[in-house]
This record gives sequence, structure tokens and C-alpha cells, in this order.
Amino acid sequence: MTELKLLILEDVPFDVELIERELQKADIKFKSKIVDREENYLQEINDYKPDLILADHSLPHFDGLSALEIAKKECPNVPFIFVSGKIGEEFAVEALKSGATDYVFKGNLSKIVHAINRALEEVEEQRKLECAERELIKSHEFLIEAQKIGKMGSWEYDVGKNTVKCSSELYNILNAKSTSNPISFDEFLELVNPSDVNFVRENIETAIKNKNSFSYEYNINCNDNSTKILSCHGKVIENDNNGSMRLIGTEQDITDRKKVEDKLRESLKEKDMLLQEIHHRVKNNLQVIYSLLRLQSRFIQDEKSQEIFKETQNRIRSIAVLHEKLYRSNDLGRIGFADYVISLVKDLFHSYGTDTNQVNLNVNIENIYLNIETAIPCGIIINELVTNSLKHAFPSGRKGNITIEAFKDEKEKITLSVKDDGIGISPEIDLDDIESLGLQLVQYLTNRIKGEIFLNRENGTEIKIIFSELKYSVRT
Repeated sequence: MTELKLLILEDVPFDVELIERELQKADIKFKSKIVDREENYLQEINDYKPDLILADHSLPHFDGLSALEIAKKECPNVPFIFVSGKIGEEFAVEALKSGATDYVFKGNLSKIVHAINRALEEVEEQRKLECAERELIKSHEFLIEAQKIGKMGSWEYDVGKNTVKCSSELYNILNAKSTSNPISFDEFLELVNPSDVNFVRENIETAIKNKNSFSYEYNINCNDNSTKILSCHGKVIENDNNGSMRLIGTEQDITDRKKVEDKLRESLKEKDMLLQEIHHRVKNNLQVIYSLLRLQSRFIQDEKSQEIFKETQNRIRSIAVLHEKLYRSNDLGRIGFADYVISLVKDLFHSYGTDTNQVNLNVNIENIYLNIETAIPCGIIINELVTNSLKHAFPSGRKGNITIEAFKDEKEKITLSVKDDGIGISPEIDLDDIESLGLQLVQYLTNRIKGEIFLNRENGTEIKIIFSELKYSVRT
């Protein structure tokens, strides 16, 4: 490995020493430049031209996300890894979405070597993929302009004679001795990997039957016992004099490109696993806080204080449930709203010891998926409104219903409704002048998701919120 040029954005010399020690232990040859201010950072990017950037996420005079944006503009192909001791879940997700290659905790610097090696491999794999794509485009343009196959192999199949004539380029791909003599179609199929013979034959027969173009990928055996992946494109040609039908096709060796794509796909899978781990850890940490509050509340005698603790626990739980759902979801960026709401409200019923024979829950939510930016405020809003219903709407054993509904209109506007048929909200309560912390939270979070809130006092209480899903925005 050639000497690696590192640019380290860090203001603590001891942390730099620890990073360099890990690289030295792994026998990585490197030289480094240390900066802690924006002007020095920008100068070194242009003058030093680093191979890799390591950055703390927060410095007294600069921050990591700003450094990442500069790097994306000035040196987009240089890997950027966050190395921090205080990185949080939101920042980690934000950093990866913003284009960071990876991040490493300062408390677990043993992983930095793996992160660097993986980052450099991704750069090399991306370079190979871009090179392969450029070559493919170049070959395609040459084919159009010069009406020649170029460096890709080609063949011509005479259906009447059942013979295939291959170009010298195709023989080169196959590592086989070139010949100008046609071979039979069966001999041509012998070159195909046995597992793909029927697949290739069926594609050719279908093209002949339908007299149309064809395209497919398959494996082929070479004379040196190696196997290559070829991409085949061709068309059917009918002679004007109603003579024999012919097929012409080109073969492109895409073996290396497929290998690069597989490695990039594996790298993406690793990042998905990382995001899953983030959601799992956040859920666990929130559960610890929830449990601590629950334990602490046992030592509180004042009922009002106990109630405050319980409401705080439920707010924390509403966020924890969301991260648990995302952790178990196939889509780490979006959550099924109906499933989330049902889990959240069932926990609230259990928390308040509500008898479901007394208070019935109705949930009618369309197949709506929300990103985490929107789902967390909505979850807390529902938590507050359902809590109010459970505490105040059904006194003295009164029976009733709590109904939660949500749907999207044709303009992608979402309407969320939480209503009960209890005794009704006090006429003295004005949503524009609220003293209750819970309703203040509802008002604040509605503004946060840029929604409108409406209060209906008929047949109980209904609060309706109309909003659009927030688009993810990079924070600075």
C-alpha cells in the first residue's frame, strides 16, 4: 500500500495520537495533517490533497457537517469518516444520509482500521465501476458512429443453416482460438454454462417466434475453465427476398462490473445494518430512561408529581416504540403509521389501567408511511390527546369510544383525527391560549410539522390536524 495522506479535523492532540497509534498498530503507512479551523481545513484540501478525511463532529470553531459539505464540493471522491465521542443517533443517521462514508466512536477506535480499509475499497470499487461504465458508453458511441461492434464480441446466427459465426473479439472474450469458419448452434450452446443452456435457448427461440429484439445476461464457459458473465443484446433480421432468417447479437463481458456491483451492494447492506443498530440502541437507551423514571416515581408520595412522571414516561415510550418499529422494519427510513399508532395506544391503555370493556379503541388509518422527521411529532401528539381522553373523558366508570383516524388526500395532505365521545373538553379551554403542558405540546408539534389544528366540541371532543409529511433537511 502506498503512503496514505490523512487530513484530520480535530482539536484534541491526545485523540489524534490515539487514532495514529491504531493505524501504526495495523502497519498502515500514512502521513497526516491536523487542522481545527475552516480556513486551514479548506487550504489543506486544496494544497495537501488528502486520500481520506477523519473529522470530529464538533469543534470550538468549526463542525463536522460543514466540513463534510465542503469535502463533497471540493473533493467528492475522498472518503469522509466521522470520529467522535459524542455522536448521537440523529447525527449518525444525518451524517450517513448527507454523504459520510462511515463513523467511528472514539471509545471504540479499534474499528477505525476496518472503517478506513472499507472506505478505500469502496473508492476503488466505485472507480472501477465508473471506468467500466465509461468504457461501455464509449463502445456504444463507437458502434453508432462507425457501425462496428468495437471491442465487444459479436455473432450471427443463420437459422436456416443452423450455424453461428463468431467475431474474433468474442473468441478473445472466451479465451478460445479464433476461427473464421461457422460453428453449429449446438456447438455454440456448448460454450454456455450448463445451468444457463435452456435459458439461452428459450430466449433465442422466443426472439425467432416473435421476430423481435432480445437482451439477457448469462454465464459462459471459457477454454481456460473460467466462467464469465456476458450481457447479450441482439435482434432478428428477415431477408427481403424471404430467404433464411438471421439473428445478430453482441456480447459484452460484464464479469468485473458484476463483482464490483456485488461488493457495493454488500457495503450498502452493512450500512443498513448500522442504521438498524442505531435504532436498536436508541430504543434501549430510551427504555432505560423510562425504567428509571418508573423506579423514581415509586418514591414519590404526591399524586400530582406521580402523574407528571407517568406522562413523561409515556412521552419517552412513544419515541421508543417508533425506534423499535424502525429497527424491525425492512425500510429503515419510513414507518407504517397504523401499526405504530396501535402499539403506542395499547401501551397507553395498559399504562392507565383502562378497561377495554369500558373504553373501546377504534383505529382507522390508511396505508400511510411516514419518515422519522414526521412520525416522532405525530406520535407525541397522539400520546397527549389519547392521554387526555383516558384521564378526563370518561369519569366515574362512564363507557365510551376513542377513535383515531388518518388519511391522505389527492394533494398528499394528511388528516389526523383523535376524538372521543366522553363528557367533552371544558368550554373555557382555548387552543390559542393553553395552560396545559400536554395541549401546549400538541400546539407546538403541530406548528413543527407545519400543520393546522381544529377543535370540534360536538358529541365529545375531536382534535383534527391537517399537515404534509416533512421533507428531510440537512441540519447545520
